[in-house]
Amino acid sequence: MAFTDAWPKHSYAPLGYAKDVLVTEQLRAIPGALRRIIADAINDEIERRRLPGVHYATGVIVRGARYITAGKNVFFDHRAYLQVNNVDGKPGFIKMGDNVEIGPYSAIWGGGGVTIGSDVHLGCHVHITSMEGEQVPASNFDVNKPLEIARAPVVIENHVLICSNAVIVPGVRVGHHSMVAAGAVVTQDVPPYALVAGVPARVIRYNNGVASFPPSNELLAKE
Repeated sequence: MAFTDAWPKHSYAPLGYAKDVLVTEQLRAIPGALRRIIADAINDEIERRRLPGVHYATGVIVRGARYITAGKNVFFDHRAYLQVNNVDGKPGFIKMGDNVEIGPYSAIWGGGGVTIGSDVHLGCHVHITSMEGEQVPASNFDVNKPLEIARAPVVIENHVLICSNAVIVPGVRVGHHSMVAAGAVVTQDVPPYALVAGVPARVIRYNNGVASFPPSNELLAKE
């Protein structure tokens, strides 16, 4: 039987000892927990004050708000996460127009620049990233070498619906009046008026009378 430092190494230890140790550890943890709660609350308040026009649900996390701009009637739903960080000292950005909804548990990484137009709606667990790690080269055996990060801007045009669990990768442009189906992984540009679905995402149809792609379901055509 393995013993921890907190547990006496004797088979005759009182049965209530573990409970006493747990209570003692909890009491000792209170000051650190309070410090962390207060520090997190202060950081969250500072970030939110930089975006005074945004409406927040509970548990939203924003980091790098100085590089984020938002229009009117912008809503961050429960547990949404938006981050603009520095890569090699170069900050990215997130720009949003009017009437934008970031769904619950959705994440936007703006290190390479993310532009979101007006009347754009994201479902839950949507992931939009303008930066991603590059595959480690086969010749690299140095476990301490930092991961290379590639950055490319993402543009979401006006009147777009991105459904739950969709993923938008760096360098993609999603055209106006388009829709990204649930669970789609968008690796190429989405034409305006298109509905795309699948992994990788392909055009299913258009909503403005334009004929859809042939049954072969070719990859998205860039405009």
